[in-house]
Amino acid sequence: MKYGVSVMDTSLVGEIEESGRLVLGRLEQFAEQLRSVTTFQEPRGIVFHDYDSATTLFSTIPLPAYTSRDLIHMTPTIETWKQIYLTSAKGTQKVTHYYNHLELDDVVEIAAHELTHHADFFHSEFEDWEEEEAENMWFEEGMCFYIPRKFLFTQEKFDDVMEVERELIHLHKGEYGEYTLDQFGKSGYRGGQDESYAAAFYDYWRSTATVHELIHNYCEGDLTVLIGVYRQWVEQGMNESLQGFFIDYFQLSEETARKLWLSGAER
Repeated sequence: MKYGVSVMDTSLVGEIEESGRLVLGRLEQFAEQLRSVTTFQEPRGIVFHDYDSATTLFSTIPLPAYTSRDLIHMTPTIETWKQIYLTSAKGTQKVTHYYNHLELDDVVEIAAHELTHHADFFHSEFEDWEEEEAENMWFEEGMCFYIPRKFLFTQEKFDDVMEVERELIHLHKGEYGEYTLDQFGKSGYRGGQDESYAAAFYDYWRSTATVHELIHNYCEGDLTVLIGVYRQWVEQGMNESLQGFFIDYFQLSEETARKLWLSGAER
């Protein structure tokens, strides 16, 4: 995959390119693994930024990772993401420990998330979603974190990050409230209310937890089963919400559905 470098602090050119090349090497390995479950349209390339270039020059959103005009944009340095994630930790021991010990694959996961948005099993281009389709955004966002973790992380690391995010959901639930995932982004910058990182991450944590619970508890741990059920929804015309389709397909009780889409996964 082609890459470029954009910085506002020119002293960071070498560091950004070196970190970016490490990310790109692992991302290309992930791309081969992604092809085992789906075809996808490879983006034109990836631009590695320093923080200011990503969030003030090429975009104004507070998170330095996104896809725009068929290019992935991201900040590739571990230290930058460590500082971003730690703002959500509220001093809790397990969360703080995990984020203080981020590894290369934690950053590659972010680039892989953006690449997974290009998967062909999704029913439309992510950037082209209409407003009425936004109620189903939680599924794509959750899958775009779940799939990279399953391929990039050891089982131990996968379990650790899911436990960290369950704790974070619990920590921030009182602040951001309990609303259904069909309102994805209500708490953060998408909803226009709060530009803090925790607010932005809150629904990503919840969506990933819900996707994990569906795959683990109802698909025998096989993500391709959930992809297949999703495709049935698409092929049947998407006449109801994806959430409603899953409830009917998996014969979920009202209590189970409430836990999955309202509260996120339980401990």
